[in-house]
Amino acid sequence: MDDGADVSGSDTPSRADIPDGETLLEGISAIQLTPAEHQRVKDLVHGPLLNRIERHDRRYLVVGAGGEVGAATRRSIVYDELDGRTDQPATAIRLEDFDLTPEEIRLWTRVFDILCGLATHIVAVLEDFDGGYVWELGLLFAPAYREKAWVLKRRYDDPERERARFDNGMAASHVEALLTGERAHEWTTVDELRAAVDEIP
Repeated sequence: MDDGADVSGSDTPSRADIPDGETLLEGISAIQLTPAEHQRVKDLVHGPLLNRIERHDRRYLVVGAGGEVGAATRRSIVYDELDGRTDQPATAIRLEDFDLTPEEIRLWTRVFDILCGLATHIVAVLEDFDGGYVWELGLLFAPAYREKAWVLKRRYDDPERERARFDNGMAASHVEALLTGERAHEWTTVDELRAAVDEIP
């Protein structure tokens, strides 16, 4: 893809609701892990990857679409840009770096919560409110994590398409708080996305 190319291609994962921060945190607290699951979480977050993370002053947790869709490719650009910073020790991490399997879905929110706590910056690359990754946004609405959340939101030239991609009445008040302010930046092309990444300290 050309760096300045329009990214108007359609990615159409299935619709999912975004829980608010209180609901998600309650859900995390309610998850009763078995001793084996507790050990699995400890192994995941205290292994070699965590050792690498802890050696850096800046730790970017990059959230957004995964898989093979175009949005995931653009999220990877953000990940690479942040992970490649050398002016201060910095690293970027993603939930999928921890090799959780689909069968371990009960552990995903617990590990994500831990990673949010470890991160100095949580960077959300948003192109819509569709797909399985949107539950991650619920934690970003929680005040404790919102303070270190940066949002790189795609802007669509067509107002109807914009509404269709970001329409989610259940989370409207939380979304408004997350998508406004000095840590929220909009982009339409990959060049603008890279420029938005440069705004993140």
